[in-house]
Amino acid sequence: MATGADGLAAVHDAERIIWVAGWRLAEQRALAGLAGTRGLACGRLEPRSEVIQLVTYDGEHLGHIRRESAAPAERWVMVPRERSEAAGHYASAFAAARALAAVCGKEITAGR
Repeated sequence: MATGADGLAAVHDAERIIWVAGWRLAEQRALAGLAGTRGLACGRLEPRSEVIQLVTYDGEHLGHIRRESAAPAERWVMVPRERSEAAGHYASAFAAARALAAVCGKEITAGR
């Protein structure tokens, strides 16, 4: 016989599954919008918010950047693809995206 704790654990597991599925769908939409781009490009995970952005280089998904704090001292972090830990602290989304590209071995040249 299942206990209340077992039922609560099952609900939490279901919520996690739904959250991950929602993230993956949003990620697929954002990456579709970045398909065919050249050089370093960013696209919002959630169209109405710039807080989390996926980063690509020549269409290759590198990871995402995330705003940790807003004005007056904006701070961004990067998260390479297939990792969950954020790294670095950057003053702008562009700086975080460039750092992510560098970590992924992409050389950013002027104009790209």
